[in-house]
Amino acid sequence: MTNDTQLAEDRNRQQFSQRDQGEPLEYDDEINLLDLLLVLLKRKWFIIGFAVLSGIVAVGITLLMTDIYRSDATILPREEEKTASSMLSSALGGLGGVVAGELGLGGSGSLEKLQVVLQSRYLAERVIQKYDLLSTLFPDAWDQAAKKWKTKKWFGLLDMEPPTIQSGVKKLIEDLLTVASDSKMGTLKVSFEDKNPEKAKTVTEYLLIETSETMREVVLRDAAENLKFFYEQLEKTSDPLLRAKIYESLAKEIEKETFAKAQKYYGFYVPDPPFAPDLDKQARPKRALICILSVFTAFFIAVLIAFLLEYVSRLKTEDPDRYQQLKDGLRLRRRKEN
Repeated sequence: MTNDTQLAEDRNRQQFSQRDQGEPLEYDDEINLLDLLLVLLKRKWFIIGFAVLSGIVAVGITLLMTDIYRSDATILPREEEKTASSMLSSALGGLGGVVAGELGLGGSGSLEKLQVVLQSRYLAERVIQKYDLLSTLFPDAWDQAAKKWKTKKWFGLLDMEPPTIQSGVKKLIEDLLTVASDSKMGTLKVSFEDKNPEKAKTVTEYLLIETSETMREVVLRDAAENLKFFYEQLEKTSDPLLRAKIYESLAKEIEKETFAKAQKYYGFYVPDPPFAPDLDKQARPKRALICILSVFTAFFIAVLIAFLLEYVSRLKTEDPDRYQQLKDGLRLRRRKEN
């Protein structure tokens, strides 16, 4: 008999003696890496099987998920232009700058202005109402065959109300629309997601069109007010030089109004228009990534379970009393839950 075997038997004999005398057992708290490796090897088929089964389940679940496609468009704000505000300031001095600020005279759109308009509730509500997009935003609640909203959900057991414009605005802004700015490049990237790639492209185009129209309407309304203001100033002013400056400002306002009506997209260019992605280019779900993460997560969970099972198994053989206490505690807890 070797010395190591003799020491192990002496330690076991001492532990059993302590347990018979009601003394607490002394355990070695040191973690032996070899023991951990042996546990993993002993339970290797459980760990492998658990990870593989989880991967198969993840594949099945991802295959049942609906493909969602994303259509992107990149827009570039137009350069700031010299407008009637600068002309009025030069004609009237400091007072001209005050008047221009009060009247809201300014140039074309900037990156920040475009982002504010695109993410505004006003624009979302305008697009939804103008193009009747509620059925697109809530396809599960829309009966395409009957062309009406469904009144029941969950196997016809629960009544449901048709979605409102406000719920559509919230879903569009928070879930389906993405507006990302690149201050370094000076561009905005507008994205919309839908299960139909053509619909994703169409709605993205709607958003660009209505953004342009919203900004155009503001400019045309301001131009009309400015023209009215300048005409009133002409009636009040007799100084030839000042009248010439006002006429020059009027020409600028008329020019701005003309360009606002002529441009397809007011305030910005669209160097990269929206497109319909291919059917194999869905934005989500990322099936491969989900499956890989599921397998890795299942592997670590299986390792923890393996160590727990090994601990319970050793407890059963080395300390039957504590094992019985554990069983009694679990049984009592189950009874209380029942």
